[in-house]
Formats: sequence, structure tokens, C-alpha cells
Amino acid sequence: MSHLVFYRSFRPQTFDDVIGQDHIIKTLKNQVSNQSFGHAYLFCGTRGTGKTSTAKIFARAINCEHNINGSPCGKCPACLSNLNGGNLDIVEIDAASNNRVDEIRDLREKIGYLPSVNKYKVYIVDEVHMLTDS
Repeated sequence: MSHLVFYRSFRPQTFDDVIGQDHIIKTLKNQVSNQSFGHAYLFCGTRGTGKTSTAKIFARAINCEHNINGSPCGKCPACLSNLNGGNLDIVEIDAASNNRVDEIRDLREKIGYLPSVNKYKVYIVDEVHMLTDS
């Protein structure tokens, strides 16, 4: 039996699952539907408001082959590879653990690479406030 931390087992998988961020979700869904989104986004707020979950859903949505009203379908190869953790084009970095300057320099170098499978390459830098200057 696979064990998941409680909050991960109930993490939202689509924009419709996100609670309490209606105006943000509406904006992101419109951007996905219209294929007009920026090159970078900053999600900020207090702990537990869905920043990381929303970023992951958004990353899946912009790469989804058959998005449904701006939300990821959850069935196409791009969605499935991300849900299974095998998507090389959606990279999540925990800045609390990887907070040294040389690790960020390495990230800057990798950002120049084109996506290998998906339409877009997405980097999610979680806990970015933990980065240090040394």
C-alpha cells in the first residue's frame, strides 16, 4: 500500500478543485483557454492557500493537449506523465533545500533548454523566500 502525507492525498488536481481563489482561477483558466500567458508568474500568500497546487495545475493546463475550459483533462499523455511524476518538462524545485547560489546558477543554465516532450517547459520554485545570497 502506498503512503501519502494527508495534505498530498487531497491536493487539488484541477482548477475546479481549488477552493477560495475564484478570481485567480478564473484568470488562469481564461489565459489557458486563450493561449495568452506570461513567461513568469509569482504566486504569493500565506501558508495553505494553494500556491503550489495552483502552480502545478497551471503547468499541466498549459501543456494539456485537450484542456477542458482551461483546466487540464487529466487523460492526455502530458497530464498523465505529470501526475505520475515522470514529466521532464515540469520541474519542481524546493528552494528551502536547494538554496545555494551554485544550485540557482545551475537552474539558470537549464532554463535555456527546450522542452523535450511538452509544448512548454515549466519550473516551479517552491519556498523561494528561503533562498540565500551565499
